Amino acid sequence: MENLYLIHGFMGTGQAHFSHQIEAFKDDYDVIALDLPGHGNSTVELQGDYIEGAIRFVENQIEQHGKGYVVGLSLGATLAIHLALRKPDLMKGIVLTGYSPFIPDELKGIMEEQHRHFLSIEDHEPEVAAHFNNLHGEKWKKIRRVVLDRMTYDYPSVSAADLAALSVPALILNGSIDPHEVDAVAFIKKANPAIEAGLIPGGSHIANMDCPQVYNEILRAFLEKIL
Repeated sequence: MENLYLIHGFMGTGQAHFSHQIEAFKDDYDVIALDLPGHGNSTVELQGDYIEGAIRFVENQIEQHGKGYVVGLSLGATLAIHLALRKPDLMKGIVLTGYSPFIPDELKGIMEEQHRHFLSIEDHEPEVAAHFNNLHGEKWKKIRRVVLDRMTYDYPSVSAADLAALSVPALILNGSIDPHEVDAVAFIKKANPAIEAGLIPGGSHIANMDCPQVYNEILRAFLEKIL
């Protein structure tokens, strides 16, 4: 069977963020739901830039298990597209969800406020902090500032020129609720018309979790098209 890699978002795990996709595709694909360094069951510790280290981690996993299709959510989508731009021969196709190639100016203040809130989330939302402890153990506290600082103040942007140069079959599949993610779909499609583009009605940043049936149908159609 073909390999289908699932790369979760920040503070998620492969199982937590992709349970609906694991169940839907496990009979037809060799589903490999990764836990990124610092998340879930991963024992990998990264030194230096988290994004660069996580890209190398995903690259190593694909080299170990074999070429395949990669579905990335949020942080996972960032890793997927950067790896696809650098090592296109590792991937048969990529699907990006909850993704924007850059942070619009009007969102930077909101991102900074979210950054401050998350660093003290134990005080504001202790039930969320307890959930993270259950998923990751105490290790999530070690990487949250590292990841948040990078994604808030030095977002790993992708330019229109980068998108135009993308040679791997790709689908951008965001939810329809967040305007900036709708705009991201339009920007990506304009930059590279060969990229398949879609919106999940009623879907948020985590459209694959909000609307799994519709998401899975579109994902399956895309995978079968590029087989």
